[in-house]
Amino acid sequence: NKSVKLKRTIGVYDGASIVVGSMIGSGIFIVPTRILEYCNGDMSLSLIIWVLGGIIAMLMALCYCELATLLPESGGSAAYLKVVYGDVLCFIYLWLYLLAANPQSQAVQIIALGDYISNAVKVSTGTCGPESKVLSKLIGLLITLVLLVCNITRVKLSVKIQHVYGIIFLIKLSEMQIIHRDHFFGGAAPGIAAVSLAVFQSLWAYDGFDNITFITEEVKKPKKTLPMIIILSFLFVMGLYVVVNLSYFAVLNQKEMITSSAVAVSFAAKIHPMLTYAVTLGVCLSLIGSINVNLLTMGRLPFVAARLGFMPKILSMIHIQYFSPLPALLFGIILAVAMLVPSNIDILLKAALFMAWAFRSLCALGVLILRWKMKDAKRPYKVYSITALLATLFGFYSTLVPLIFRPQALYVLGVILAAVFYIVYFLMVRGHINMTGVGKVTVWFQKLFMVASTTEHTSKK
Repeated sequence: NKSVKLKRTIGVYDGASIVVGSMIGSGIFIVPTRILEYCNGDMSLSLIIWVLGGIIAMLMALCYCELATLLPESGGSAAYLKVVYGDVLCFIYLWLYLLAANPQSQAVQIIALGDYISNAVKVSTGTCGPESKVLSKLIGLLITLVLLVCNITRVKLSVKIQHVYGIIFLIKLSEMQIIHRDHFFGGAAPGIAAVSLAVFQSLWAYDGFDNITFITEEVKKPKKTLPMIIILSFLFVMGLYVVVNLSYFAVLNQKEMITSSAVAVSFAAKIHPMLTYAVTLGVCLSLIGSINVNLLTMGRLPFVAARLGFMPKILSMIHIQYFSPLPALLFGIILAVAMLVPSNIDILLKAALFMAWAFRSLCALGVLILRWKMKDAKRPYKVYSITALLATLFGFYSTLVPLIFRPQALYVLGVILAAVFYIVYFLMVRGHINMTGVGKVTVWFQKLFMVASTTEHTSKK
């Protein structure tokens, strides 16, 4: 007669570790070079771009605070889209995100982690020659599988891992030494197209601020805790990005930054060759933390999708001993491993990023729509209407930027996938596809994984 429920174990510090680790990821080690290139080497303008991108993402984060406290259920954007626009848009979003964006993003981080580790081993042993891509992928995958086991068997342990990696990563950042140079300003002023693309690029570095909303059912006192987690984490990350960029600019000139494929390593090598190892370690810890966050949060999204009836029933079940969404976690890691096979995994990731901001803009607009549809509902946290309006306008503008200034076929691919899932939804509604039934296959997997359906949405403790 023992009930099977998700437990509320995540507090402010736990949630902040998740959001900060999710936002930082590998962005601060890749994005600065691209932004500076769009700014024609003007470092002062690039700092303005970082702040502007942070403000746009902050406006969106504030809207998510209201949505998360008004609709405190796991699922993030999926839950909000369902309430505001109905099942169709929610269904399309879930399948696009789960089959494209998340597996691709996870695969990129796995490969990057393997590359950094194999490069460090190569340097320390003095070996030469081309590195093995297969070996790099296997190294990154092995570490990811260890983190996966932690997320399945010990949810609290995976959160503590996030704490440790966050602390060590910040210690490594503190080793950066500022050396004043007189090369802060660049050449000719960039045009509106370049500035817009630079802002769009900066948003990628802030991606992940909404990850905490995927696990609201495991957050203690979500109505009070969620806004505090998102706002404090976001301000910290934005300030951190500015400080790190100032450190880059103080050591590297414009040409060195723009031509560098690994700006953090170039930065360390310019100060002292031995610092390269410390910075490489910091990057690896950041990637491990980001992978751990993706496993912790994204394993819950297919769990929510299945509970809504949009995915097979088995994905809505949790382990009867560890109380973790085991089938959903395995589903996500299998897709990520599949994405490791092709040599170029960039295309779907960029298409999904483009689609992600389109859906986020719809969520920001949903704040205003719900003010009319649910005007009597209690809102523990409420943003100004102008905040939601600005977030919507800036969000849709950011979505249109690549279409206007850098149109590519990959954005059309996102629209095609959306159309395919639209058709699948209506086939499901008309009974041609059944995702909610518990048949023999579901029962077999249920016994294999030792999982059961949740008796309630969450524990009240």
